[in-house]
Amino acid sequence: MTSSGRIEGSVDGIGSTADRASGTPEGFAAPRRRKPGERGRNVVLVLLLFAALLLATYWEGYLALISWPFGLCLAGGFGLAIWLAMRTSTARMAALLLSIFFIEYAKETIGIRSGLWVYHGIRGQYVFGVLAWVVGGVSAHALSTGVAIPLLRRLALNPPRWLGSLLLLGLFGLVPLTLGPYRAGTGILFWSFYALLLVATLTATLRMPFSVFGAIVVCAWVVGNPSEFLGSASSGAWTFTHNRNYPPFFLLASCWPLEILAQYSLSAFLAGEPLDEKAPPAKGISP
Repeated sequence: MTSSGRIEGSVDGIGSTADRASGTPEGFAAPRRRKPGERGRNVVLVLLLFAALLLATYWEGYLALISWPFGLCLAGGFGLAIWLAMRTSTARMAALLLSIFFIEYAKETIGIRSGLWVYHGIRGQYVFGVLAWVVGGVSAHALSTGVAIPLLRRLALNPPRWLGSLLLLGLFGLVPLTLGPYRAGTGILFWSFYALLLVATLTATLRMPFSVFGAIVVCAWVVGNPSEFLGSASSGAWTFTHNRNYPPFFLLASCWPLEILAQYSLSAFLAGEPLDEKAPPAKGISP
């Protein structure tokens, strides 16, 4: 207890005086201390991802389709992935890569079968697209944990956590309102997939600070808009059925935040790490 009579303790059950002494913001769980050699293992995972992406690009016939702006976008994603590899645990890195891959594989398969978009590789193969979206998801995660979350924490805004869930419901509600001509292609697979993501992300949002939620949503928009445009209208690696010149609004505004939130939350669960983990690593970590 301080001289003013205020109890120095945890906030919402996490964070303590010891956390503040070690540099962890009040109200946030202390970061898990990484084991020696994790940075090297993380870099190997990133290199394997980009090797697989390059192979898929060649074997599926996308090499000639990629415009130089989209190529720069993918190269930038590689840089962000390496940056994230320097700051996270191997368990979280592996869980993140797997979570993004399976979520995006399901999304792309459903979108293709529903006639919402078409990939233009050899025989319509789209492993390249899935791996490209793994790069996009990792980029959003890197920007969220390395830039956006720390910035929002400095603003010291602490709205109730249910506000994030309310905004998430609003984003999901935009989907049926903005489908337009794409509505005819949505069926039980599409709605079941995004309903499942909604339930998962609502559960997670109630357990994470609003700064984390807001940062992830903003970074999903920042990464999603240029990625979708450069891959489709600029490159023609894939095209959207009803507008070849620009991605649909529902995909950019609502689907991207739902997917990135789900990937962030699922990877935290699989790695056994908190949803509000402090982004910067602890001091004294061995490379």
